[in-house]
Amino acid sequence: MKPLYRIASLAVGCLACTQVANAEMIGLQNWADEVVGYTSNIENQGERINMDATTEWWVLGPSDADVNHDGYGLEEGVDHNYVAGWCATAPGEFIVVKFDAALRDVEGNDLVIHMYCGPDAEGSVSASADNTSYTQIGSIVGAPGEVPGNPGWFYDAEFDFHSFGLDNVHYIKVQRVANGPQTGMFFDSFASTPVPEPTALGLLVLGSVVIAGGWLVTRRRTR
Repeated sequence: MKPLYRIASLAVGCLACTQVANAEMIGLQNWADEVVGYTSNIENQGERINMDATTEWWVLGPSDADVNHDGYGLEEGVDHNYVAGWCATAPGEFIVVKFDAALRDVEGNDLVIHMYCGPDAEGSVSASADNTSYTQIGSIVGAPGEVPGNPGWFYDAEFDFHSFGLDNVHYIKVQRVANGPQTGMFFDSFASTPVPEPTALGLLVLGSVVIAGGWLVTRRRTR
């Protein structure tokens, strides 16, 4: 194979890998694709509409409840009630979301849940590769007068897979722990933490290949 053809093949291969890696990405993050399990009292806030097959999209894809992005998601006539979770009294609640493209163990945190909760709320967060064997990776705990803990005020609960030896996570489960007044918990989205833009990496590889190709052409001409 001639050197320039070999380089061109390498560039095409790298860009193809970049496109595959970018297939599940929106805005540098990998977002949950499907809700695969939840209890009967999972509902949205305010309207108290129970989640069903027609409303599972509330927690899928990018965050969309806080329309004006001021951090507060319950402004009447402004924000959308596109969240799902549980209110004061409904013990044993849980929700499970699936990522078609696995969440990986990267540098720093690996999972971010955009959500809000009450001051006495508590939930456990678990991860799984197969929706059968789960590993608890942390907890979400509210606190009076703080975030998390102010109903309607969004924050990002972040979790790291590294210390648990996880690197191929397709399922995330949040299970209710605290039950009673002021223990509500509502989720807007589930996602990976932001990662470097794959297409930028592809362009960097392509640029390096072009430079190398130009160097080879010059070298051949000067022989």
